[in-house]
Amino acid sequence: MKKHTIGLWFFIAALAANLVVGYRLHSEEAKKTGQDEVFKQIDVMMEVLQLIRKNYVDADNVTYRMLFEGAMKGMTNVLDPFSEYLEPRDFNTLQEETEGEFGGIGIEVDYDDDCIIVIAPMDGTPAERAGIQPGDKIYKVDGENVGEIGQEGAIRKMRGQPGTKVKISYMRDGFDELKEIELTRAKIPIISVTDARIIPDTTIGFVRITQFMEKTPDELEAKLREMFADDKTTGLIIDLRNNPGGLVTAAVKICSMFLKPDTFVVSLEGRSDKHVEKTLRGYQFPNKPLILLVNEGSASAAEIMSGCLSTHKRAKLYGTKTYGKGSVQNVIDLNNGGALKLTIAHYYVQPDTVKDRKTIHKHGIVPDNVIKLAPKEVEDLKKFDDEWLAAREKEDLTEAERIKIDNDYRQKRKRFDVVLNAAVKALMEDAAQNKIE
Repeated sequence: MKKHTIGLWFFIAALAANLVVGYRLHSEEAKKTGQDEVFKQIDVMMEVLQLIRKNYVDADNVTYRMLFEGAMKGMTNVLDPFSEYLEPRDFNTLQEETEGEFGGIGIEVDYDDDCIIVIAPMDGTPAERAGIQPGDKIYKVDGENVGEIGQEGAIRKMRGQPGTKVKISYMRDGFDELKEIELTRAKIPIISVTDARIIPDTTIGFVRITQFMEKTPDELEAKLREMFADDKTTGLIIDLRNNPGGLVTAAVKICSMFLKPDTFVVSLEGRSDKHVEKTLRGYQFPNKPLILLVNEGSASAAEIMSGCLSTHKRAKLYGTKTYGKGSVQNVIDLNNGGALKLTIAHYYVQPDTVKDRKTIHKHGIVPDNVIKLAPKEVEDLKKFDDEWLAAREKEDLTEAERIKIDNDYRQKRKRFDVVLNAAVKALMEDAAQNKIE
């Protein structure tokens, strides 16, 4: 007990010395900004820390790192919903999502209480090469039970540096016992531009952007070049529904495909500075009609893109009002391998020279054509979903059969997409009118 006490007092003394140095360095700034109170609050925080370590019943399970990381999370939690302290593990995940790839085995998954259910192995990945199939149930990762380490814990263990190995134990219909295989992790791409196609029985191109990552502009350009290789495709629909945003730079590059170079895209305005982003030179999409689909899940960079193209009358918006996240976060590396994600600016899709310019933050963007399900359509959709649920809950189904039912019903459910249907109708009518003219 005495060793613990000596160690604690040594830690507090060292921390106090650092605070004194910090005080000398920052006292002038504190006087300027009226932040002398901060040092009094640090004293209180140290008192709480000491009381926890001295009196908390399960103190052996609590480390100084846990306490300080908890304090940092608490500090950012009081700022806004988008600022946060990221532990090293969470920071690595964010970097993977931003860069558009991670080290793993390549499976799309669903979850059960004690296992991970494979929806599908991704093409060309270690999981596919090893023969993993839809419906397989993974119960162990590197010998640890999924039910004990949790679903997120299991996912983290399956991820890792490309070239390293991981063992999974899984069951399949027809197996008598768990089968264990060893896989070598590889780079797994995160696809942000999906479902690119010409809508059947139309001349309208369609593509969905799920989030804005570094490689999203290149992915979109490749899909657009393919769909519009000839002059038969007469219009384009880009689906931004439930797109939470991402990189501002990606949104700017995509807006550049539809507007002339050096056109205003967005103004980022912080406490002491303002930065304007304009369109860049590069691939130019043909001058054909464009509709963007948005809803209450379209946020941040998705609102920058939709707001910009709507403001310049290059695209029409269909759907429901967007989320209203008009703020920009900067991710700052920290010495411990973690990061601080901090709101540093608000953005505007109109320059400050515009009188009574629109504020997106907490207001969102109202589409040109607001479309919601009618009461009868809501009733039909509920009936369809009830039939879907009843079909997939039959006890004699295998997981593979259940996954097939889900995929089939998802395709059939598209006919209830009144927003997409309205956009297609508008573009087809526009194409017909232009053909007559």
